[in-house]
Amino acid sequence: MRTIGYIRVSSEGQNISRQKKSLSDNGCTEFYIEKISGASMERPKLNEMLDSLNTGDVVIVHEISRLSRSTKDLLTIVEIMKVKGAKLKSITDSWLDLSDDNPMSELLFTIFSGLAQFEREMIKQRQKEGIEIAKSEGKYRGKKTKLIEGGKEEQRMKAIIAAYKQGKSINDIRMTFRVGTGTIYRLLEREGLKE
Repeated sequence: MRTIGYIRVSSEGQNISRQKKSLSDNGCTEFYIEKISGASMERPKLNEMLDSLNTGDVVIVHEISRLSRSTKDLLTIVEIMKVKGAKLKSITDSWLDLSDDNPMSELLFTIFSGLAQFEREMIKQRQKEGIEIAKSEGKYRGKKTKLIEGGKEEQRMKAIIAAYKQGKSINDIRMTFRVGTGTIYRLLEREGLKE
C-alpha cells in the first residue's frame, strides 16, 4: 500500500512547495507533479499515477481543484481509482475522504462535488454578466496584454497590429512574434479590431 501525493500547478513558474509540504505532513512518500493548466485535457502525470495504482493505495491532494477540472472529471477519476481498489483524500476539502469505506463519505462526496461545480458555474455566469454590463457602458477593456506601451514592447505591439491589418493570420502572427494567441486577441480587441 502506497500513500501518493498528486500535485498540480498551472505553470512552470509556480511553486509546488506549499502543496508538497502539506502532502508530506499527511504521510505522502511518493509524488506525481504536474505543471499544467487544470483546463487541459492532457495531464500525463495524472494518467501515469492512475495507471500505477494498486489495491489499497491512497491518493492525497492538497485541494480538490488540484485534481479535477469539473465535477464530471472528478467523478471519472474517482471511478478509475475505485476500479483499481485505490482511495482518495483531500486535505483542504475535509469532506472528501474516501480513504475508508464510510457510506456517509460517499454521500458527502457526491453532494459537495455537485455543489462545488454549481458554485463555479455561478461565478462564471456572474463574471459574464459583469463583462456584458461593462462592455455596454464602454468600460471593459479585457485582460491586460503582456505587450506594454513603451520601448521594444510598443514596437512589437504596433508591428502585430500592422501585420493583422495586412491580412496575416493569427497563427502566422503568433509564430512570427512569438506571442500567445490570447495576448494577440486581447490586443486586437483593445484596438477595436476584433470582438
